[in-house]
Formats: sequence, C-alpha cells, structure tokens
Amino acid sequence: MLKNKRSYLVPIVGFALIILISSMILYLPICNYKEISFKNVLFTATSALTTTGFTKGPLQNQFNFLGQLVLAILMEIGAMGFIIFISYFLSVKNKKIRMSDIILINDNISSDSYASIKEHSIFIGKLMLKVQIAGIVFLALKFIPVFGILEGTWHSIFLTISAFSNTGFTLFEGESLTKFANDIYVQIVLIALMILGSIGILVIEDLKKNRKKKFNRLKLQTKIILTYTLGLLFVPMFVMKMLDPNLSLLNCLFMSATTRSTGFAITNVSNLCVENKVMLMILMFIGGSPTSTSGGVKIITIAILLSTVMATLRGKEETVMFWKRIPDTSIRKAFSILMIFIMVLSITCAIFYHLDNISLFNITFESISAITNTGLTITDYDTLKLSSEMIIMFLMYVGRVGPLTMVLAVVNKDRKNIEYPSEDVIL
Repeated sequence: MLKNKRSYLVPIVGFALIILISSMILYLPICNYKEISFKNVLFTATSALTTTGFTKGPLQNQFNFLGQLVLAILMEIGAMGFIIFISYFLSVKNKKIRMSDIILINDNISSDSYASIKEHSIFIGKLMLKVQIAGIVFLALKFIPVFGILEGTWHSIFLTISAFSNTGFTLFEGESLTKFANDIYVQIVLIALMILGSIGILVIEDLKKNRKKKFNRLKLQTKIILTYTLGLLFVPMFVMKMLDPNLSLLNCLFMSATTRSTGFAITNVSNLCVENKVMLMILMFIGGSPTSTSGGVKIITIAILLSTVMATLRGKEETVMFWKRIPDTSIRKAFSILMIFIMVLSITCAIFYHLDNISLFNITFESISAITNTGLTITDYDTLKLSSEMIIMFLMYVGRVGPLTMVLAVVNKDRKNIEYPSEDVIL
C-alpha cells in the first residue's frame, strides 16, 4: 500500500492493472468461441470491472463459460470496490492493515478505526454473498424449468451478479432483457437486486441494526438515501408512464431502477420519447448511494446541494437535513464532486463530438451513461471510431475510481492549513 496522501493512487493503479491482466486472459482462445480483437476485449473487461455494462455484441456468442466466469469475477471485484476487496481479504487472513492505509479505506466504508474496518469488510463480504445467494435461488426457480439445470443455474448466477453489482450484462439473445418485458416475476426479482445494490451495504447494515424499526433511530445518511431513493424510483415511474403510455407501470419502475447505474433495458431505449431520454440522463447522473455498487455523483451529493440551495433561498446560514446540521466540509466536497463531474463530461463531450459523426444528444447520453457506470445506450457501438471507444473507456474508468480520487492523486499535497483574513464579495 502507498503511504500518506499518495494512497489515492491505489484504486487508480489497482483497477488499471486488473483491467489489463483480465483483458489478456479474456483474449486467450480458451475464453472465446471465435476470434476477437484486443481492443474489444479491453473494452469489455473495462466495462465489467467498472460495472458499466457496455458490450461490443452479444456476450454469449463471443465468450464461452470460462470467459463468462472471468467477467462474473470482474463484476464482483467491481461491486466490492478494489480497496474494500483488498481490505476484506487482509481481514480474513488476519493480516494487519497499516494506519496509513486507513485514510483511503475510510473513504470507501466510512470507518475511522482498524477494528471497524475489519468488521465492516467482513460484514460487506458476507452480506453480498447472502443477498446474491437469495437472488440466485429466486431466479433459478424461473430459469431452470426453461433452460435446464446447468444452463438455468448459470443464467441465474450470472444475472444475479450483474444485477446486484449494477453492471447490466446478460447472456440472453436479443437486446438486454426485452424478452422479459411481460414477465412480472423476473422483473420484481431484478428490481430488488438492483435497489439493494444501489442503496449500499452500510444502509442495509444500519437497517439491520435498527431492531426497533424506528425511522428516527437510523443514521442521517440512511434517512437521506432511503427518502431520495423512493422519490427517484416512483416519481420518474409515473412521469415515464405519462410520456410513454405504451409502457406498463412495472416496465417504467424497472427503467427507473435500472438508471441507478445498472443499465438493463426492459424496452428499447432508442424508442423512448426525447423527454424520457432526458429524464434517464438526469437519473443516471444522480446515480445511487456512496459505498454502493452504483455510480453517478451519488444521492447524498445531490441531496446536500439541494438542501443548501433551499437554505440559502430561505435566508438560513446552515444546511439542515432531518434536524441535523451538515458540516461545511461535506458541502464543499459535494460541490467539488458535482463540478468535477460536469467539467469532465463537458470536456469529453466536446472531444467526442469533434472526433465522431454522431449527434450531440447521443454523445451526451453515452458519456453520462459511461461516467456513471450505467451502460444504457442509444448508439450502435460498432459504428464508433477507435478514438470514441477510447473516450468511453476513459469515462467508465474515471467513473469507477471516482473523479475526485483522480484529482486528489494529482493535486493533493501535505500542506499546513493557513488562516487568511476574510472579506465579503458581491454575488
């Protein structure tokens, strides 16, 4: 592990190495039914590890069981997060984590002590296993009678990992999950897995510990995430239904859930009206919660900024949510995350538009989908130039390790805090 502030390089270098090594493995003939270019393998491996879900053609036609197994492992690593993944195995083997590493792991699992990190790491691994086993069992009840024991079981395992990790990979013929557009059972199971993955393990842990089942006893972060999650699920569902009456309410709920960073498509996204596509972009941009398997700027960031704006308009000096004051450091970090996301998107969209001959709307949709690790698409990726594919891979990578982490790795220095004189300015 790297020391001090340079520990921010760990996820950056770690994810890059895993992508490179897994790409080399997936490129081997033993992982493929037919020949594949290394750039397509690199694209798929990046998509799997960053839990994005973009593909260059049907996975089941390109990768055999071994190749699909490698993709499933990459999705699991991407779901846990590289740092949590490492800390978990260090904890299991009872190897001590140095105090210089706690700063970095703290950003991923919100702990401030070695004992808490070990406890959370083991809890995360066990809970992820329990949730996914339940998902596999429920899906197997549906798939085994249809596909047989072996194929049905593998479909259940792969799809459960894909849903809970918010990746969006499937092994079915056709476009994503459109064949299940009228299957209520499969959609409900997948919606549950996607939501559990997007709200985060620590929220589930807080709910589990709240034995009295009282909302006011939950942590502030849990209250914010649950409240905004419900709003971002059901409000878009009804809006989408009004704008596209041909979609069922369940399909609309599914699409609302999948925009939290999963990328499953229960309907052809390209056929949706422009207003719904814009709404999908907004939902993808928001994403899920911190310490979850989803991407985006995160619900907490948006919630803090909206509350700060409302407090300012009301003439209040402090941001208060659920009768708790939000520290100024959290507000500044939320604003920084939002601005970095917007700047990265603006620059890459401009370069994307200059290099490829597709509409600015499609470029914006694909770029947001990539940096938020969602994977919804309205563009045929076989028509993109190599330069455009590189931009998409860069955005997927940045979205997974976190734009703020990448910036801190470059600009963060050990400097003493200096108190400067203050002076008001006119806004």
